[in-house]
Amino acid sequence: MSSVDVTFSMQSVPSFFGAPIGDIEDLSEEKIAVAGLFCDHFSAGEPGARYAARQLRYASLPLLTHGPNISPPKNIIDVGELNVFPIEPLKTQSILKEQSLRIHQTGAKLLALGGDYSLIPALVSGQLEARPGDCLNIIRISRNLDAAEISNSQKKPLNRSCATRQLSEYCGGSKSIMLLGVSDSSTLEEFEYLADSFIRSAQQLSASLSGLTEQILDVSPDKNVSFYLSVDIDVLALPSIRSNSPYLGTGLTPKQLTSLILELGKLPIIGADVTGYIPDLDISGSTASVTVAEIVRSVIETMSQESTLCR
Repeated sequence: MSSVDVTFSMQSVPSFFGAPIGDIEDLSEEKIAVAGLFCDHFSAGEPGARYAARQLRYASLPLLTHGPNISPPKNIIDVGELNVFPIEPLKTQSILKEQSLRIHQTGAKLLALGGDYSLIPALVSGQLEARPGDCLNIIRISRNLDAAEISNSQKKPLNRSCATRQLSEYCGGSKSIMLLGVSDSSTLEEFEYLADSFIRSAQQLSASLSGLTEQILDVSPDKNVSFYLSVDIDVLALPSIRSNSPYLGTGLTPKQLTSLILELGKLPIIGADVTGYIPDLDISGSTASVTVAEIVRSVIETMSQESTLCR
């Protein structure tokens, strides 16, 4: 194969937003390592979510070729898929933590795409080990609290229903958790556990984002705090992603979610994920998957911003 053929074949491989395909040796400070999470087995798996990362690679390409004034982000590298072992959750937990640790040790930020929220505590654990002096708070955008009591972490180490509580324990308690877009469908016990957390409903966020980032900083106990941003697609109002139907329900519209994510760019975001089941991804790929790709792009933009707020 000639060098011309090699170049053409590499350009033909879909990557996130046309980013170069690389490895850990290509990472450094100011870079964002974008990785796929090829797994949805550890909670209530949904058809389609398993392949979200692959489909988002394809869906992000039309934004480059047809979107107005859109160019590839210059600071991202597609590092492929993070290793998971669907029938070995303890091994998956350990391996994800190790992979996150190695990526963050390069000085790069990690953006994980696809999969399930149950996998995220392992990634955050690796990030904390790589940056032992950091005070890390979690900003979670989801309609669910996912703060159920941790019953048996050895038997079921990867469990979405208690993932927020796991993150709370890693980061120093419920004061380190900021929950945005929640509905009232969670249990009273979860709300009681998160009594000291910063919580805003989708309805509150839809009304106004004014002063939100300042309020988040005000309740953060440490002056030198950094933030991890976790976005679950479940926060979207389903009619708005499936069609041009009017906004109904308790979620956010894609435009509202994108505005919220960009507003959070005023804060120092040093890691992020976009997870969850993407409704109708296979059926309405030209609508749903491109919509989610645009949301992912807003996360990349937010991670790339310099924090404009200081204590």
